[in-house]
Amino acid sequence: MAVAQALEGHGVMVDLAHIARHLRTHAWVDDAQCGYASASTPGALVAFNRGGVDALCRHGRQGVVNTLQEHLQTAGYQGEPLTFRLFDDMPRLVTAAQMDALLQSPLPRDVELTEEHEDDGVWTLSLRVPLDLVYFPGHFPQAPVLPGAVQVAWALSLASTRLGTPLRCNAMEALKFQQLMRPGDRADLTLRHDAARHKLHFAYRDGDKAYSSGRLAWSADT
Repeated sequence: MAVAQALEGHGVMVDLAHIARHLRTHAWVDDAQCGYASASTPGALVAFNRGGVDALCRHGRQGVVNTLQEHLQTAGYQGEPLTFRLFDDMPRLVTAAQMDALLQSPLPRDVELTEEHEDDGVWTLSLRVPLDLVYFPGHFPQAPVLPGAVQVAWALSLASTRLGTPLRCNAMEALKFQQLMRPGDRADLTLRHDAARHKLHFAYRDGDKAYSSGRLAWSADT
């Protein structure tokens, strides 16, 4: 398997199993598995504990990646910088090929759907924000926050497949962003279609915490 092999590059031998073991000794890390991000580049899947998630929110992706790279150097690692994928739960991977495919894939753009139900036309979706969302490094590099535009786009996309509403809106009404949504946050998204007024009502909440809400409208001929 890939995790037990050594990778030769730039005059050094890289023991992927040793890298994974050493990453697991870091205070932020619950689990780590290593594979190949390319034919010549090692990579690591890292599952953070609560401390790791908090560090990600405080320092941003590049900050925590730099810290993990420095941690590897204390074990004598001198190879190429690793490609990292960050999680709050380690994915269930059966084969080394699946691990490599995940390391080689783009950062995710979509929210994770964990549960959903419908009651009298109102959908409630339980969601989890991925740690490694593609939008976080740019918004903002040292303090990742989910952009409001992405929250609106997710509401439109998730409503479209359940309520048959358009993927785009012409207007946004009563839009409120009350709490920041950060890496690893969970939220319940409620969606209600007011067909007579051509509007989608949405709200992201986690218990008493309100993240955002609003009405998304479109013309009758959309």
